[in-house]
Amino acid sequence: MTSVESTTATYEEIGPRICVTPPYYALRDLASPAPGLAGATVPVQTPTGRQATLINVAEAGRHLAILGLCAAASTNPKSTRHYYLAHRGVGRMYPPVGTLTTLHGTASARMTGRNRAVAETELHDDDGNIVARLDLEYLVMSVPVFRRLMGPATGPDAAEPGNPYSAPAPLADVAADTHNATAKLAVEAIMCQGHFAGYPALPVSVAGYASFALFDHVLEAAAGPDAQWQAGVYRLRADHLAAAGQTCVVDVEPRAPAEPDTHDRAFSGTLRSGDRNVFAIQMDYTTV
Repeated sequence: MTSVESTTATYEEIGPRICVTPPYYALRDLASPAPGLAGATVPVQTPTGRQATLINVAEAGRHLAILGLCAAASTNPKSTRHYYLAHRGVGRMYPPVGTLTTLHGTASARMTGRNRAVAETELHDDDGNIVARLDLEYLVMSVPVFRRLMGPATGPDAAEPGNPYSAPAPLADVAADTHNATAKLAVEAIMCQGHFAGYPALPVSVAGYASFALFDHVLEAAAGPDAQWQAGVYRLRADHLAAAGQTCVVDVEPRAPAEPDTHDRAFSGTLRSGDRNVFAIQMDYTTV
């Protein structure tokens, strides 16, 4: 078999070909009607914090990135398990319309080379209103290549019950003022369940959770305890994986917005582990 056949494929067919497992994988009713296409029902599990949206930006990115890699796996000519590491992305959050309903994700993806893939994804509510969009580039690695990259396993997989992605990122040593903030995030195996088996590593979405949770401290200092923010366009980049046992420094600072006519402010969030840049995001927003 060189690709998922044209008949509709489900998680049972696609799951063995991808790198994430539950609870990080939480899509429901995954279906790939043709190679390169995928759709699924998207759950809401993570607190939104001060975000004025139906779903946390980081959680929307988590589910859409997974849906995109499922679509990419369905068109990969090699049917063995591969790791699809989100590398760069451009996304947009839309103002919420009404109250939270069931969310539905769609993805279109293709392999752009032996070791790269791209995906275009969208998230809609029951009425068809768009909630989020995310276009991603993935680095694609076979199991042997991924293991050479990661080296010896640094810690066992966590087996605690419950879902770690339903809680805010556990920041420590938070220092924030009205413009900037810094904190630490100790990467523990429990925070990485399903990402990845045998090699627990900080998910990109949890790095996003950490950045947004830290920005909430800045917003509170600047605008008061009831202030919220509406996200707009954003760009993200993930350059390295932070393995369980490492500690990341999280920083937030103001930036000029990419689309000032739509959102008048912006901030950047970065995570570093030692001298390595793990994650960076630039986010336009409006205070509401």
